[in-house]
Amino acid sequence: MKHVLAGLSRGILLIVLVFLAGCASIGPAKMASDRTKYNTSITESWKQQILLNIVKIRYVEPLFFVDVGDIVAAHSLETGANVGFSRSMFDLSASSDSSNLDFGVSGKYTDRPTITYRPLTGNAFRRGVISPIPVRNMLCGLNSGISARFLFTLSVRAINGLRNEAHIPGAHLPAESSFQRVVQIISRLQMLDAVHVVSRKLQPGENTHSLMLVLGGRRPTEEINVQVRELQELLGLDTALNEYVLSSGYPAREDNMIAVQTFSLMQMLAAVSARVQIPEQDLAEKRAIPGALNHAGAGSLDNVTVKSSAIPPDQAFASIRYRGHWFWIDDCDLETKRVFSFIMLAFTLLEDDQASSPLQLTIPAQ
Repeated sequence: MKHVLAGLSRGILLIVLVFLAGCASIGPAKMASDRTKYNTSITESWKQQILLNIVKIRYVEPLFFVDVGDIVAAHSLETGANVGFSRSMFDLSASSDSSNLDFGVSGKYTDRPTITYRPLTGNAFRRGVISPIPVRNMLCGLNSGISARFLFTLSVRAINGLRNEAHIPGAHLPAESSFQRVVQIISRLQMLDAVHVVSRKLQPGENTHSLMLVLGGRRPTEEINVQVRELQELLGLDTALNEYVLSSGYPAREDNMIAVQTFSLMQMLAAVSARVQIPEQDLAEKRAIPGALNHAGAGSLDNVTVKSSAIPPDQAFASIRYRGHWFWIDDCDLETKRVFSFIMLAFTLLEDDQASSPLQLTIPAQ
């Protein structure tokens, strides 16, 4: 009987050890879930942070961003098992049983993530929030398929003197109709594959490349020719050319150049902030400044809305609680969601002169 129990115990222990060995490698199993969950968590955090700063602008609060540095997700699984059998050498009685059979299983799982945060201050804040978006980075988005309407409506302050809308505390100027028409034409040409941004040397032997806007394409149709001609007239360009030098800053006197002035990220946030529905009591008590919603025909972002309510929203693309109110973007409001997602993309259009380490996710597993 003793031999039977010993054999049975060893068999059970062997099965347990095989099971634990199968669970010991947790790295591959955790990788898929960790990446998905961290991706979702970081995205939601960025959405809430941007929405919070958009609302804070209306309450004349300073902007502040906290960037996520490194993420170290450490998972460990320790398993063990033991078996022992003993019998007293002085017990010689056949009727007595002083044998002792011991076995045990142990396990320990540890999940110890480490996340670092970096406040956006100093030069990083200046480059990332206050400085205008580099023209080269912004216009190269045309070639990558980013909507020209979003690029120009949200990023461009003026093009060859034609002014986009402007919003400052206490004042709002709608966009000029000619600027809006330029945006419409460029958007249409983009859909027709008739507008491209290229980098070329203007003179042989030059070391630097100039950014060029090419209109028309190889086989322009009648519709394309009509659109290009109207665009040339609006921008005051030489109609005999189809390539124009792109520059940043004030309008150039030459008719072969297109001067583009861009917004900073702070100004882009202010444009959306002007569409936040601030509670009437806060406006009446002058806790917040008026927005563009109080101006009829304020501009091309009229359909963008950030709602507010006293109770949490049921379905929200992004929501935050601030000053006792809920501010949120309706998940069914596609126009506002597109604008909000573009603002998140704008962070990647900003120039960073210093090499920075990318976001890292390290998962040591054993």
